[in-house]
Amino acid sequence: MNPSSNILSGVEISGTIKFSGELTFDGQLHDGDIIGEILVLGPKARVKGNIQAAALTLHGSVTGDVLVTGRCELKGSASLTGSLTTNRLAMDEGATLIGKAEITPDTKGRSLPTSAPLPPPKR
Repeated sequence: MNPSSNILSGVEISGTIKFSGELTFDGQLHDGDIIGEILVLGPKARVKGNIQAAALTLHGSVTGDVLVTGRCELKGSASLTGSLTTNRLAMDEGATLIGKAEITPDTKGRSLPTSAPLPPPKR
């Protein structure tokens, strides 16, 4: 049985989150990344950092690069600004993707580049 964790909307994190199993995240993250297996970002989630996961369901907002080795779902309220690399993409009407999308079957074994940091988000 895979562990399941929740981080609710009142939580703000500065730094990187690494997890196994499933994580439902509805808080705020900045100056870090989220790395794990099955990630659900709720409608109040605001992430300024990179994401690396086996599966992603996005309802909230991400500013950063996203690598999903399996299925990536951008729900109607989702906003992604940055590059997206995924094996499969499902995008609902109303979802926003600003950046580059690469949908390819060979994402397994890939990782996001770590040599150059992302520029700070514009306010």
